[in-house]
Amino acid sequence: MLAGLGLLCMTAGCTQYQPDRAIRMTRSYVYYLDGAGGGGVISNWAGGVKQGLLDAGYNGAGDIFKWNTGLGVVADQDAPVEYKRQKAAELAQQIQQYTREHPGAPVTLMGLSAGTAVAVFTLEALPVSCPVNNVILLGASISSRYDLTQALQRVSNRMYVFTSEKDAVLAFLVPTAGTADRQQGVPSAGLYGFQMPPGASAATRTQYAKISYIGWRPEFEQAGNFGGHTDTVKAPFVQEYIAPLIMQAGVRRIQPSTTASTGTVQNPDYGRWVGFAPGSWATFEGHQIFDGVRRPVRMTAKLVSRHQDRVVIERTYLMLDAGSDEPLRVQTFVAPAAILPGQHPLSCPTAKIVSLPNERLMVAGKPLECEVRTVEAKGQFVEWGSDVSAWIYGNRQIPGGVVRVSLKSHKGTAPFAFDGQVVAYGVPPGAARG
Repeated sequence: MLAGLGLLCMTAGCTQYQPDRAIRMTRSYVYYLDGAGGGGVISNWAGGVKQGLLDAGYNGAGDIFKWNTGLGVVADQDAPVEYKRQKAAELAQQIQQYTREHPGAPVTLMGLSAGTAVAVFTLEALPVSCPVNNVILLGASISSRYDLTQALQRVSNRMYVFTSEKDAVLAFLVPTAGTADRQQGVPSAGLYGFQMPPGASAATRTQYAKISYIGWRPEFEQAGNFGGHTDTVKAPFVQEYIAPLIMQAGVRRIQPSTTASTGTVQNPDYGRWVGFAPGSWATFEGHQIFDGVRRPVRMTAKLVSRHQDRVVIERTYLMLDAGSDEPLRVQTFVAPAAILPGQHPLSCPTAKIVSLPNERLMVAGKPLECEVRTVEAKGQFVEWGSDVSAWIYGNRQIPGGVVRVSLKSHKGTAPFAFDGQVVAYGVPPGAARG
């Protein structure tokens, strides 16, 4: 083990402890596995991870686990699966020791590039009785066809998979070298995500529902993530988009974000959710039309965590006509409190927004008075698509504030439409609206 997150410097040989090391150890732990060619004194991507977590106010501890061969990028990527599993077994032993000494303290596994394969192998080396809370895979060069069933059995909450179609290393170099789990001619999971194993059982489908995808989006550029292979471990991006997934207790930031804040407005998505307690949810049913194909869909939006300057929202999609081989699709969105006006159709300066007379809709047998607005907005918008045309029915009693939506836009170059209404909603017992 090398130096720790928030305990030691994340470079080999550093021996400077944080003064509150013992206290941090009791709270939570992050194990970081660097990418091929990293993990050493000269080449190391862990610095941004450490700084980003500290800037976000992370009050736990962590370590960079040195699995790398020390012989460079090619040697690490090409290292046999047996070697990587041996290193994973060593890490699994250390995780078990930590959980014995600090029962109940959350554990997060975070891997970059080839380190994601070692992270998955570590899960498989753990007993089912010693799961980790969260796994975060960044620029994953493990095969998209790798069967995660056994690994996911050791995850108690989520496996967050950050993907980017703009990742040139995964798109062009890894196909030549082979994936980190030594597969040839197979796309890496960091491009588009993992594929469900053929003929997956109901148990496997349940495990795969723990995977939540976070795809690259243009607004990530404000935090230094342009879709490149190591952009996700830059400190501003870790602070803004990764730390909230780990810090689900809503710990505040201890220093300002390094991203620009001038000329911003409140994010309507943040405003719709921030008044509700984590765990609040709303389920929509309706249909979507994508690229000319109409399908019935059920979508549940859930507030995962609420922070001083952002909320984490999870959306689970179930196609109601799906066969047994089509899994749930879970996506996680980190919605900052402040955005540039043009990033949302309801704040876009050039959008045409019209308020219409209120309408009453029945939701779960209860009539709700809804504000009605139409919006026409040109541009690219998170979750909404591009060139948006929508009718939105809102009521602040519903988690997320939207009762019904009829939307037309484009996802990529393909036309997209969604029409759905809330059929059920809930808040945690005893939780009052903020």
